Amino acid sequence: MSAQRASAPVRLVRAAAAVVLTALAVVVIVRLAGRRETPVPPSAPPPPEGRVVDVKERVRHEEYEAGRLVAEIRGDTFFLGQDGRNHLTGSVEITNLGPAGEVASRLTAGEVVYEPGSLRFTVRGGVRVEAGDVVLEGDAFDYDKPARLFFSKSGGRFTAKSMTGKAKEVAYAEGAGEVRLGGGFEIDIIPAGQPGIIGSLAGDSLVYRRGDLRGRVDGRARYSNESSQGQADSISFVSTEDEKALASVSFEGRARIVLLTGSRSGSQSGYIHADKVMTSLSSGTGLVSAAEAAGAVVFALRSGTGPETAVQAEAASLEFGEEGGIERWSASGGFRAVTGEGDGRGPATLEGGTAAFEAATGILRVTGPPGRPAAADSPRARIEAATLAAGPADGDLEASGNVVCLLKPAEKSPTAGLFPAGRAVTVVAGRLVFRGGPGEAAFSGGVRISQDTDFLAAGEIDISEAAGGIRGRGGVTAGLACPATRGAPDGRVELGGESAVFSEAGRTLMFKGRSYARLAEARLDAATVTAVLGGDGGSVGSFTARTDVVLSYDRFEGRAGAASFEAAADRIVLTGRPVLTDREGGLARGDKLTFDLADDKILVENEGTGRSTIIVRS
Repeated sequence: MSAQRASAPVRLVRAAAAVVLTALAVVVIVRLAGRRETPVPPSAPPPPEGRVVDVKERVRHEEYEAGRLVAEIRGDTFFLGQDGRNHLTGSVEITNLGPAGEVASRLTAGEVVYEPGSLRFTVRGGVRVEAGDVVLEGDAFDYDKPARLFFSKSGGRFTAKSMTGKAKEVAYAEGAGEVRLGGGFEIDIIPAGQPGIIGSLAGDSLVYRRGDLRGRVDGRARYSNESSQGQADSISFVSTEDEKALASVSFEGRARIVLLTGSRSGSQSGYIHADKVMTSLSSGTGLVSAAEAAGAVVFALRSGTGPETAVQAEAASLEFGEEGGIERWSASGGFRAVTGEGDGRGPATLEGGTAAFEAATGILRVTGPPGRPAAADSPRARIEAATLAAGPADGDLEASGNVVCLLKPAEKSPTAGLFPAGRAVTVVAGRLVFRGGPGEAAFSGGVRISQDTDFLAAGEIDISEAAGGIRGRGGVTAGLACPATRGAPDGRVELGGESAVFSEAGRTLMFKGRSYARLAEARLDAATVTAVLGGDGGSVGSFTARTDVVLSYDRFEGRAGAASFEAAADRIVLTGRPVLTDREGGLARGDKLTFDLADDKILVENEGTGRSTIIVRS
């Protein structure tokens, strides 16, 4: 036989049932002289009105089995009452003794009543049952021996080593090993050695089966502990092997769980709503260690001093640490989360097929559903990619796999000056790393920033909100508007270089390393090319070139130390010992070489003592 101890409610009711069974010995008191084997009629006529008969005072009775004392029964008075039932009244005490003579249980009450020959007994009047560390109290209890059912409908209270509670209706079916509470009940779980309550159960009714350690609460079902409070249409629970605490609690039907700020970690709060939520409880502390939610899941978490994250999904799994703080969670079946407001950019919405969060890293990873990207949306930008990773700091975001970023129109745009304000800008790339604190975005992998027909493309591009600048590396190309002239009839200019820097303050776009600028019929190559954007951005008003300048125009080529272009004049000027050559081998030198694109003329100027100007038509 197992030495495992039964649960508090089971031990309580089993002991109480055993005590009530000893009440059968009261039958013996009626026939103190013997006749044990003579059948007793099922009922006896009541005594004359207003009288009691067969009165015995100061009843003391002992029961023996195989010569061993097994029970002691005491009471002030025994009589057959006007109701035709037997009564043992006044300081009733029934004590059951164990094999070594120890007290196994004790029942005290004001009265024990039963029909002569009946196997159903009523115990009432300040009833108290003590069985080991279990105490059962109430005004009245009944025991139905054939049904092996002990019950009360007038309310009862019980305490045990690990549990204490009360219910309007209490019942215990011995054969099935089943505890039943009804009419509304409350149970607190207080294991030995713990400073206080580690859990509480309440609801309209409860059924607990000792055999499989499982129970169910129906109607206004509630469970709470130090780290959470939950309610649902019904609750199913499983006890630990020693039956001193609950191992798991499942909330079914409109499940609502509140995660408390006052958890031992004091670092998280939030809630979980779903059709069903199953929680696992830590051994000893009773705190929630894990939760599995399914069906229209909505949960929100706040970690430390960070912003709250509100999540919607079809299913979710959450794990908590020993102190009650969230360690990780995941969501699937379609995911949507709203997080972050502390950086002044407004809340961000994350959407995808699945998501996973790790508290150790502070990163939330989102993967898009099959055939669709994951998305992050905020008042300032929308980002789509195969995978997203938000965190650890508020506003931080990484995206990879076919990244498409839409920078929404805003008063202050990170691309202001390069592109006209008030219109959206699109960025496509292989990867994005955004740091919300300084407002810096790093794009890599075939990056292209565009607005309408204007664009900036590079292997890598960094955008800084704080510095108001853009940096490109790995081969940079820009296609921008310029005033339409004879030299640029399409109103376009193309610029490029190995790297580029855009400064919002000076509205300059500087290219370095094998740089160039190309108009419709002219191309300028140099070590550096710097374009100046006019107006509200996006339109090149002028550009300059430095070091090893080469200008190709029609059949002519000009070389110089520097060059400049003014869109308004439609003119390119070369300085720094310029040299002009043509395909036929012609050569001209001067102090300044001017390509007048509007008039299709080339001017070679000498500004020394013998100042002269040579006009060459192309």
